[in-house]
Amino acid sequence: MNKSQRLLNMLMFINAKKKFNIRDLTSQFKISKRTVLRDLQELGEFGLPIYSELGVTGGYHLLNEKRLPPLYFSEQEAAGLFFIAESLRHYKYLPFDTEVESALNKFYQYLPTDSKRRIDQLRSSVMFWVPTRELETPFLSDLFNATLNHQIVTVTYESERGASERDIQSIGVYTMNGFWYCPAYCFKSQGYRTFRVDRVTSLKIASNQTSLLDFSDHHIQDWVSSENQISGTDEQAVTILIKLSIRGVIKCRSNSWFSRELTIHEDGTGQIERVIPPTDVPCLIDTVITYGADAVLIKPDSIKNMIMHRMDEIRNLYLNQS
Repeated sequence: MNKSQRLLNMLMFINAKKKFNIRDLTSQFKISKRTVLRDLQELGEFGLPIYSELGVTGGYHLLNEKRLPPLYFSEQEAAGLFFIAESLRHYKYLPFDTEVESALNKFYQYLPTDSKRRIDQLRSSVMFWVPTRELETPFLSDLFNATLNHQIVTVTYESERGASERDIQSIGVYTMNGFWYCPAYCFKSQGYRTFRVDRVTSLKIASNQTSLLDFSDHHIQDWVSSENQISGTDEQAVTILIKLSIRGVIKCRSNSWFSRELTIHEDGTGQIERVIPPTDVPCLIDTVITYGADAVLIKPDSIKNMIMHRMDEIRNLYLNQS
């Protein structure tokens, strides 16, 4: 085994073992103590966080910050990674945003010159634009980490009805139109709700973790793509039917939320018929109103009445100004 291959294998061995002594390495790699010490010195110079402890129970330890072994990428694979990174560049907040930037900078440093030129050209030739949002989401990473660690968190949430404190268990986070959302089980409401992350004004790990739910079968992709199947089974869920003009269909197709379950007829008109949770009703009302005569809600009557009431409010507002 040549030296470079031995160092790579030693790195993977240490990374998996965390605590070891010289005898472990001499036995594993069939090399002398002097060679082991020389190899450990080189690994330390490469950045592997090893420290030693004296005494009977001493030995070598790997610091808590776990390091992964080096990987080898083709030029196309490297370009693919930077392409993915470009899709996230214009988000003001990201989970692990500092870590992503640090990893990419390290990766870029060790690329050959011609590969760097290719990456630079990629960065100047493609852009994934998302709407710029000035709203702060300081608890995005904390919420995401709580999801990964299967923890209930206590949040203060600012809604249109005011601020309230509640315990929630997150399924995950997703972004749409520049906003971050978190579908979660709300123990206060005793049901699944979707929270806007920018409206979370405080967050801490809940003191009581005994009510944890099993989310092993819940995937954020299913939640987003299937129009919230969990909330859709709620007794308060609402079935809506909306008729769209030709212009309404064209406008609707550019709205990922509104266009779900869109059916387009031969004459170019269309309709939307689907089940929505009650928390989506305010957004639905606002959207239908902005479409004017190009989107007409047929049912249910309860939401039709809400739309007419909102339109009366707007009409009276303008009448009072004259």
